[in-house]
Amino acid sequence: MHFPPDPVKRNRLSGDGRYEGQRMKTSVKALPIIAAFLLVIPVAIHAENTQPDTDAATQIVDAATAALMEKTTAYIRDPATSLQQVTVPPPSVDTLAPCQHTPEIIIPGQNRLLVGNITVKAVCREPRWSIHAKANIRIELPVVKSARTIDRDQLIRSDDLIIQPVSLSQIRGRYFAHKTELTGQMASRRITPAQIVRPDMVEPPRIIRKNDDVMIEARINGVTVTMKGMALEGGAMNETIQVRNSSSGKVVKAKVITSGKVVTGMP
Repeated sequence: MHFPPDPVKRNRLSGDGRYEGQRMKTSVKALPIIAAFLLVIPVAIHAENTQPDTDAATQIVDAATAALMEKTTAYIRDPATSLQQVTVPPPSVDTLAPCQHTPEIIIPGQNRLLVGNITVKAVCREPRWSIHAKANIRIELPVVKSARTIDRDQLIRSDDLIIQPVSLSQIRGRYFAHKTELTGQMASRRITPAQIVRPDMVEPPRIIRKNDDVMIEARINGVTVTMKGMALEGGAMNETIQVRNSSSGKVVKAKVITSGKVVTGMP
């Protein structure tokens, strides 16, 4: 149990002839100095902890690599089969103080294709500085190529195709990454060996060819009439082609609905 101090004892004489109360006053005067000293210590420790652990060159390399990797991830369809590599050589920044935060990386030409050698800008706000840094970006994607010559109008089989890694800088326009996207399609032009197969080189297979005999199904006001005819051009499923009615000799446009059969709204 604690009790309040006795005022009588507080004013008793000490052995050196001074009141004990005087000694207490001297101790109280020293308290602000001690307190001020104690407050300085944590401030100094905090200031020391804010110093960056790495130099400016390392900060720039790390920040630029992270920014470019994030930006070029959009080019990758399948990370397991693609190569994404960003190389940033350390810039000469011996005179620059380390940045107190992660440097901001400005990538020029946000809509341009980021591949090959490029230059980025690193910006620090504290201390204030900026510098350009070089980088090299290498992206390789799996691309479907022709394994051999594929003639026009030839149906494409799986063994007509190969998949090889291709640098993004060599890819122009759209491409295919899987053989299944092309198997069963028909070549709309001659494709040479080892050529990247693009969408404009293929088309759906024609289930009706030119001069094929077809059944023309005419649907008018809920009545269906069937007649014989001849295809004047080839066509794929749901494609509209010209056919001639064998009885009347009239040429009409009709939609391909199956092999050897078309439908039209005109007799």
